[in-house]
Amino acid sequence: MRIRKRLAQLGLIMVALPLVGWGLDQLAKRAEERKPGSGRWLRQGSDFAHGIGRGPLSSRLRTPGR
Repeated sequence: MRIRKRLAQLGLIMVALPLVGWGLDQLAKRAEERKPGSGRWLRQGSDFAHGIGRGPLSSRLRTPGR
């Protein structure tokens, strides 16, 4: 039972959080295209999710230069 719980935690850190960060990044891009400066809080959430997420998926989904 402990192994399943630990695997679920690792799955959250290595898969779910990078996907959330990527999604927030995409929403921020769309918001800034419509109205410059409006995606600031989405970009902050994206940076936070990418900062917690680990693994190869996180580094691939992160926008280059950020």
